[in-house]
This record gives sequence, structure tokens and C-alpha cells, in this order.
Amino acid sequence: MKKEMIEACGSISNEQVMEVRWGDCDAAGIVYYAKYFDLFTDGRVALLQQVGLPYQQTFHEQGIVVVAVEASCRYRKNLKPEEKYILNTKLARLGRTRMVFEYVITKFEDHSIACEGKTVHTYVDDTGKPFDLKKRRPDLWAKLEECIK
Repeated sequence: MKKEMIEACGSISNEQVMEVRWGDCDAAGIVYYAKYFDLFTDGRVALLQQVGLPYQQTFHEQGIVVVAVEASCRYRKNLKPEEKYILNTKLARLGRTRMVFEYVITKFEDHSIACEGKTVHTYVDDTGKPFDLKKRRPDLWAKLEECIK
């Protein structure tokens, strides 16, 4: 049985102004393509913190592992060391068994899009078995649901 996903109204998003670190760049002097997924993680963690659901305490310490089951990134423009950019993270959809986040990274200087991405995450227990968050943790489900309304 397929679980229903709730479309977020856009109320749960986070925007951060950041700067490219030298360690995130490859020999060509641009951000290494895989590093964007680390930036997406930073965005997710900041978004959850912003709404009062810090990842470590809310999920990890409660035996809930949020596992990525899909990740994509469309690269449009390179970012270089010490260049400022804006990371916008949005919880796009919330489901009883998964969450979908969307990301847009824009160049600070001219607001052009450097990349767009998406990650899909499922909730699993300590044994790696997926579960229905609403059934197992109705208190946490209610908090997440409230954030997107």
C-alpha cells in the first residue's frame, strides 16, 4: 500500500549565505561535484534545527535513521574558492515513510543558479527496517506535519 505524501506549502525552508572553502574544490579550482551533496546535508540539518527539530536529538538519539534513497543534482554554473553563495533548502513533501527535500544554490554576486538538487529520505530503525513514522512516533509526526502547514 502506497503512503500519501503531503505537499509542503513552502513554509518550511531555510536560506543560508555561505562561502566556498578551498577544501571543497578539485584540482581545476572549482567545487568538486560530489561536495554539493554535503552542502545539501548542511541545508537539511539547518532547516530541521530552524524548526526546533535538531537532527541528532530528534532522529539519531531516538533510534530513527534518516536514510537517503535518492539524490540528484543538476549543475549549471561553477563555484570557486572563497566565492559566496546562497543555499536554499526546502522540505517539499512529507510522507509517513519518507521526506523529500529540494535545494537551490545561487551565486551571491548575481543570484544566478549554480545548481538545483533533490534528495529523498526514508525512516529506518536501528536494524535498517523502514517504518511508518506516524504510527511509530505520532508525536514527531505531528511536529513535522505542523511545520509544513
